Amino acid sequence: MKDGRIVAGGPPAEVITPALLDDVSGLDAVVVEDPLNGGPLVVPRHGTRPSARPTTPQERNIP
Repeated sequence: MKDGRIVAGGPPAEVITPALLDDVSGLDAVVVEDPLNGGPLVVPRHGTRPSARPTTPQERNIP
């Protein structure tokens, strides 16, 4: 979901992609197959980009 909307649907292995993670959450990551269960395993490269991090209490959902 992004901005209250569903942005992708389908099996996790087909839907969870680096491009989707970047678009939805600003996460720079690679997606590999989990050796234990075969599902997608997200590996952050450097965490989130500074511009994608919440900086105000409202962005962090803090009242």
